[in-house]
Amino acid sequence: MDKVALYAAVNTKIRAMEGDFLKREDYMNLLQKKTVADATRYLKERTSYSRLLGDIRVENVSRRDLEDILKRNMIKNIDRLTHYFRDDYRDFIHSLYTRYEIEDLKSLARVIFNGKRPEDMERPLAFLGKYSGADTAKLFKATSIRNLIYALEGSAFFEILKPLLDGKRENLFRFEMALDMGYFSIVRDRMQKVSGEDRMVLKKWEGMVADLYNIQWIYRGKKFYRLSPEELLNYTIDFGDKLTFADRKAMCYAKNLDELYRMTMDSGYGFLFKKEEMSRDIYMERRINRFIYYRLRALMRKYPMSIIRTVGYVWSFDFEIRDIISIIESIRYELAPEEIRKFLVKAS
Repeated sequence: MDKVALYAAVNTKIRAMEGDFLKREDYMNLLQKKTVADATRYLKERTSYSRLLGDIRVENVSRRDLEDILKRNMIKNIDRLTHYFRDDYRDFIHSLYTRYEIEDLKSLARVIFNGKRPEDMERPLAFLGKYSGADTAKLFKATSIRNLIYALEGSAFFEILKPLLDGKRENLFRFEMALDMGYFSIVRDRMQKVSGEDRMVLKKWEGMVADLYNIQWIYRGKKFYRLSPEELLNYTIDFGDKLTFADRKAMCYAKNLDELYRMTMDSGYGFLFKKEEMSRDIYMERRINRFIYYRLRALMRKYPMSIIRTVGYVWSFDFEIRDIISIIESIRYELAPEEIRKFLVKAS
């Protein structure tokens, strides 16, 4: 199948699946619900999620159950798109699972590190083993970070984490950072094997995401971890769109957060910092995700017959699930609708 025919078929499928996304009206209605049961009932009775939630009892639904159902549906839809691609392109689409599996692995590692049982986790691990081929039964038996790494032997993540086995202490921080850096290494390797315009747009896309994550990491590393400039630089992602190695190094060696803020203004990413919200770092995460969401939409319009359309669908689906769970969590804590909206990505 030639490129035009391929993307015409893929885009038709994506448009059909996007028709199941929540509408603005759905977001506004969900924000008015007072209980988790009411919000779930709305999803079940008034949206396309009715097909997924048909057998669920809304009075007894937990955040974990709902998130698990939504994420397994996301996996099913990514699988549907995978069938359109072959060879290196299929390998790249498979790599899109990596980001979500890494999130699951990090959640499991935190539970193990804190001496708790995996079965008591509130967050489901729907993607665990999907990309890496890891044996989930072995992972759930791990009682330490070291055991968890050994349980990954034979999977795509073992070589990434293997160097940590030289350490003398359990180190959750190094585990998480190694996985984050490994994600970009895996995706960059896969995107090098696609052709022409697809490789160009993916390089720009992944470079922008790397820029944003690097700035967030440097900011948090300075504010919360008090790491040395050398350590900060060592854990940055080693490529980007606008930020060169010299830019990243300068940011790592910034004397204080105000100097870092000025540097981000010069780089075009100054929107990440709002002085009045500096104490509420969760809003930075939301600003990053909203920028990514709108930048994706722009790239999809500019390059409609490219792989970015598929990437955009996967990320948009992820953002919608995050929004639904944010609404559910906020209702549990009795936040007002205008406060809940501050945490949402797709709803303005």
